[in-house]
Amino acid sequence: MRGIQNHRGLRLKYDDDGLGLQSEAIRTVALHLLRHGATQLEVMTGLDLLGPVAIDEDTDLLRSIALLQGDYGYAAAMMLSTCSHPGRSLHWLAVRSSPTDQTTYTDALGKLATKDAEALLEELGTAASMELLRMMSFRSRTPTWMKGNRRLAVALALAAKQPDLFGQDLPRLVAITQVRDDLLYGHSAFLDLTPKLRAAIARDLLAALKTSRAGALIAAALARDPHDGEAIWLHRYIERADDEDGDFPPGLAIRIAVPAPSTGEEPRTHLLADGVPVVTDLFGNGVPDRPERLLHQKQGLRTRTEPYEVRLAEADCAEGCCGALVAHVSTDEAGRRVLWEVKATHGGTDSTRFAFDADAYDAEVERAVADRSWEWSAHRAARLLDQRLRDDPELLARWDCRLAGAVSWSSDRTLLKLLLWHPEPPNRDRPWLQFQHQVRMPDTVVIDDDAVAAAVEALLERLRTTDPTSFAAVCGGSREHAETLGHPWPPSR
Repeated sequence: MRGIQNHRGLRLKYDDDGLGLQSEAIRTVALHLLRHGATQLEVMTGLDLLGPVAIDEDTDLLRSIALLQGDYGYAAAMMLSTCSHPGRSLHWLAVRSSPTDQTTYTDALGKLATKDAEALLEELGTAASMELLRMMSFRSRTPTWMKGNRRLAVALALAAKQPDLFGQDLPRLVAITQVRDDLLYGHSAFLDLTPKLRAAIARDLLAALKTSRAGALIAAALARDPHDGEAIWLHRYIERADDEDGDFPPGLAIRIAVPAPSTGEEPRTHLLADGVPVVTDLFGNGVPDRPERLLHQKQGLRTRTEPYEVRLAEADCAEGCCGALVAHVSTDEAGRRVLWEVKATHGGTDSTRFAFDADAYDAEVERAVADRSWEWSAHRAARLLDQRLRDDPELLARWDCRLAGAVSWSSDRTLLKLLLWHPEPPNRDRPWLQFQHQVRMPDTVVIDDDAVAAAVEALLERLRTTDPTSFAAVCGGSREHAETLGHPWPPSR
């Protein structure tokens, strides 16, 4: 196929009655467009036409077109899902796709009928099965065919004993952590595994990360680049991990997991009831909330004198679109048990109830709140800066500014961002702008708390003496508001 020119969004429209052509004629036109089309309009029209009349012999052509990714990949994937052996084609595409496009195929794989998924698993070796588990771990919803799956459980137990099946380089070590976290907190927790075997596999995977060869790989990466974010993360993951991580106690267990920087995913607060991950089990639209929100915002998960509601997870799109998972938290009359009633805000009224020993619950929540070992330097600095500015709102108010927040995102762990509103948060009656000031802080294996404190104090001192709108960059609002308030609007906007 010749190079495709992009005319995004252009699609052929025709009546529901079709084009008035026989199926074979439609196939002829569709295949001609797919093999010779030079624009997106031609190729997408070919896919639209072929969809209702596709047959198994079109599989190779559809897979080739899907490799163009984007809209082509999505359209082709939907068609391949209706062909024979859909798992084979979707898996073939998933392992050949970039991370951003891979979700197109893993989403389709997750929706496979159990018989089609089993047909795929029969063809996959142990190593390929582990890569499938790793890819599927990024989906929010647990595939039906994974629940109680014996074949994957056996493959996982075997791979944990033979970690070379994952490979022998740094990315493969990251893959082991992803499979291990999925076993502890994600979809793999619902494979055909007893709690004892699940914990044993988790220990074996951790042992694979603690071998001298794995340590040498990480050390060599850090020697080449002391600021290698992935190597730093791996080192800290192994340091934080515990051999007993899979031996969940009865009642509530709270575990904070930090995905690899390369995933761009934020830290997650996993809540386990008798070892079962609550969010993964009850909510298929999103992942557990960040610890900043779930544990540290207001009173977090702490028990209170009055019942309250707390959000455990938000939909991947937005809470206003596909809802959230919330828990109504209360205590019984004797104060001996903490009661949760958990339900999704969209999609029905069913709820799941949990009861936890109050003393054990309180102790676990306080332990999790006090655990800051998961933070990186810029994140710790952002937390301390945010708290200092909230404790002393006049520091910014003197410049007619309001705090929007201080953050450090996982995708760039060397960056602290201070976000400010001026003169106030978005208001229909007054012009407003948002400003952003960035501070670079090196990511390190061991956090230097003195250096973190010094960076925070330096920025606070600057805010005491200098109007932040003079050195921070405009990052939100409108050109009209910027002109009214006398600030330059960023050229790229």
